Amino acid sequence: MSIWGKLIGGAAGMALGGPIGAILGIAAGHGVDKVRKFDADESNKDFSNDQKEQIFATSVIAISAKLAKADGKISKSEILAFKKIFEFPAEDEKAISNIFNSAKKNIDDYKDIAEQVYKVFKADRGLLFELLNSLFSIAYADGELHPKERDMLFEIAKVFQISGNEFESLNNIFEEKISTDNTSINRSYKILGLSENTSLEQVSNQYRKLIKEYHPDKLQGMGLPKEFIELANQKLSAINKAYTEIKNNEKKSKL
Repeated sequence: MSIWGKLIGGAAGMALGGPIGAILGIAAGHGVDKVRKFDADESNKDFSNDQKEQIFATSVIAISAKLAKADGKISKSEILAFKKIFEFPAEDEKAISNIFNSAKKNIDDYKDIAEQVYKVFKADRGLLFELLNSLFSIAYADGELHPKERDMLFEIAKVFQISGNEFESLNNIFEEKISTDNTSINRSYKILGLSENTSLEQVSNQYRKLIKEYHPDKLQGMGLPKEFIELANQKLSAINKAYTEIKNNEKKSKL
C-alpha cells in the first residue's frame, strides 16, 4: 500500500467515522457533529484500498502531531523528522498541514486514534510495529525522550498488542543512537530484548528470531511503505551491531 492515499475531507473522509473521520472532517471545514461513530464491528468491515490508505495516512499525521506536542511544544527538529521520515507529495502538503494542525489542538484522544488503526490493521502486525518505530524516530528527534512522550508511546504499543520487551528493544535502539557511551553492553542485550545474564546460545536464538521477523525484505513483501522499509533497515543495523558487541564481549571474557 502507499502511505499517502488521496487526502481528502468532506463526505469521503467523514464516512470513515471515528476520531480519524472527525479529524478529516474538521480539516476539511466540517463540524464533528456530522461525523458518525466508528463501531467495534467495523474492524471486520472490508474497507477499500483508498479508505485504508486514508485511515493510515491520517493516523500517521495525527498521532505524530499529538506526540510532538506531548511535552508541551513542537520543536523544529520534530517537524523536520516528520518530513524526513514521511516524504509526502507536494500536492498533499496543504491537506497534511491542515490535519497536523487540527490534531495537535487536543492530544488526549491519541489512544482513540490508535484503537481505530488497530481495528483496521490488526492483521498487519509488521505495519503496526513499524508505525511505532516511526513514532519513536519523531519523539527522539530533539535528542531526548520526554516522560510524557514515553508514556504516550507505551500506551500506543499496548493498543497495538506490542509486548513490553519489544517496546524496550525499540526504545534502547534509539537510546543507543543518542548515547555518548558506546560501550554499554547492557544496552546491547536490551536491544535484543534480553537480560545481561542470558547465555550466548539464547542470544543467538533471539538474534535469529528478530532477523527473521523484522528483516526488511520480509516487510517489503508485505507491501509496507518505503518509509517504513528504510526505518526497518536502520533497526536491523542496530540489532546486528548489538549481537556483534555481545559476541565480542563474550570472547574477551574468555581470554
